[in-house]
Amino acid sequence: MVSPTIFDRCSLSYLMSDKRQEAIKDAMQAQVVSPVWHIACYLQAVALSALGMDGEVEAGLKEGTMLESKMSKAAG
Repeated sequence: MVSPTIFDRCSLSYLMSDKRQEAIKDAMQAQVVSPVWHIACYLQAVALSALGMDGEVEAGLKEGTMLESKMSKAAG
């Protein structure tokens, strides 16, 4: 099984290299691999912001926050 962190790390690297389209693609792939992985939502939001798609940023942040909250509650 492929880990979503591989795609997250690639996405972050692309963001740091100003390769926005590649960044969003890998962040979305991380979410495909693990739909409950909140970090993928946060990276998507950052990539969307870099692409000027501000309308979608808030939705990504909300989804990431919700998933992170669920994960935190389940853990303890």
